[in-house]
Amino acid sequence: MMAWFHSLGLFEQITFVFAIVASGAFVIKAGLMMIGIGGMSDMDALEDMPDDVPDDVPDDVPTDDLPAEINSTSSGLHFFSLNGILAFFAVGSWAVLACLDKTGSHVISLIVGFVAGVIMMFVSALIMRAMLKLQASGNVNMKDAIGKIGEVYLMIPAMDDGEGKVNLMLNEKISDYNAVSLDKEPIETGARVRVVDLKDDGTLVVQRE
Repeated sequence: MMAWFHSLGLFEQITFVFAIVASGAFVIKAGLMMIGIGGMSDMDALEDMPDDVPDDVPDDVPTDDLPAEINSTSSGLHFFSLNGILAFFAVGSWAVLACLDKTGSHVISLIVGFVAGVIMMFVSALIMRAMLKLQASGNVNMKDAIGKIGEVYLMIPAMDDGEGKVNLMLNEKISDYNAVSLDKEPIETGARVRVVDLKDDGTLVVQRE
């Protein structure tokens, strides 16, 4: 294996490493999501989404009982998520290597790899949207979050300065939820916080623990 790797050119070696690392990370991330770790909101870690509820949520399910990420996000496609980026590099890198083996052209291989990566980002976004809608069909009472301890996933700005993200376990499942702070100072990623209230749109109100 090592002899084969060293027989490759520098470009092929770098691309191969990208393919292995991205593929492994993508599989691990997908596996964690399948067992409920990591939540659904890595897709919204890199972009904000408007406030609406997916169309397939039954009318008799109160919006207050839906996960915060459902109340605060849309069901649209979101390409620039962690999953999407990993999918782009994983599939794109393998496509570059396969095309390079057939054509010997770096330029053509990069173009093919880019197109393949974008297609995979689109597929990943479709899968994530489907999973988000599926999660919306559950009946999670967000009021159960009050009093629970969570960990800051994305920095929460000071009071009235914006929203961040909090990792919180509800119904034996860890997910990421929108959160605002009552503190006068920002709460950094990794800090422990306690949920003290819940806004009408499902956003958690937290204080540093």
